[in-house]
Amino acid sequence: MDFSNNSVIPIFPLSRVVFPDSLLRLQIFEQRYLKMVSEQLSKGEGFGVCLIKRGNEAGIPATPFTIGTYVEIVDFDQTESGLLKIICLGQRSFQINSLEILESNLLTANVSWLEPIDQKQVLDEQAELVNLLSDLSDHPQVEIIDDEQKWSQLGFVMDRLTEFMPISERQKQSILETTDIELRQAILFQMLNWIR
Repeated sequence: MDFSNNSVIPIFPLSRVVFPDSLLRLQIFEQRYLKMVSEQLSKGEGFGVCLIKRGNEAGIPATPFTIGTYVEIVDFDQTESGLLKIICLGQRSFQINSLEILESNLLTANVSWLEPIDQKQVLDEQAELVNLLSDLSDHPQVEIIDDEQKWSQLGFVMDRLTEFMPISERQKQSILETTDIELRQAILFQMLNWIR
């Protein structure tokens, strides 16, 4: 995907927030999404994931938040019953400029790509964040990509902690929409203190 210009991409509204570098597992059963994933796979492209603002994942197209994350499909498997299981990896955040509902009830959007968050190195005084993330990664339901270089980047560590914290998806959405890394860190520390 060319992240230098505006793009038109399919949008998959979900009831969870996805960040760049998030691992996302989906089980696809609706015909419209089976077709969409098949088409994107044939083109070697992914799709946009946005948190649902109003509506539901199935049925009538939901209204999504305007900030979401583009994901690439890194693995897939079709069951005998026709269920499609896919694994996606978050790539880049975007902002929806305009949204269109197709006849198939799929959403497509013209999007602008947002600049990646500044990936500062984790400092000694922030080591507790890495330790907390390391403890979290031992949980069987927590999936985090194993990349030593990324684990040394403050933005990556904060995004993963936000992803797995016991806070609402709307709170996670507000952090996704915060582009300043210092402000993200302040919000994260405030939330960590609140849930302790």
